[in-house]
Amino acid sequence: MIEFTEQEILQDALVAQKFMIHMYCQFGLECSNECLRKMFNEHHAIAMEHNFKIFNIMHDLDFYPTTIATSKDIKSALKMHTQMQTELEQKLNK
Repeated sequence: MIEFTEQEILQDALVAQKFMIHMYCQFGLECSNECLRKMFNEHHAIAMEHNFKIFNIMHDLDFYPTTIATSKDIKSALKMHTQMQTELEQKLNK
């Protein structure tokens, strides 16, 4: 009988949630039925909440270490994503 560590179980759960998030997003994007699309979006949001809870548990147990971003890094990321969003909106409005 194989026994898994707490870390391995949590990693598996996190990977499963990431897969579900991806699939619900894909299903929602490709769904032409408004009712089904709404359901997929709701399930996507729930999976995102579960993913964040698992991440926080893993982070608290030092199974998922992260580095603290500097204010410069945060500003740079915000600028980059804002610019990307602006460019996308410009392309869509053409």
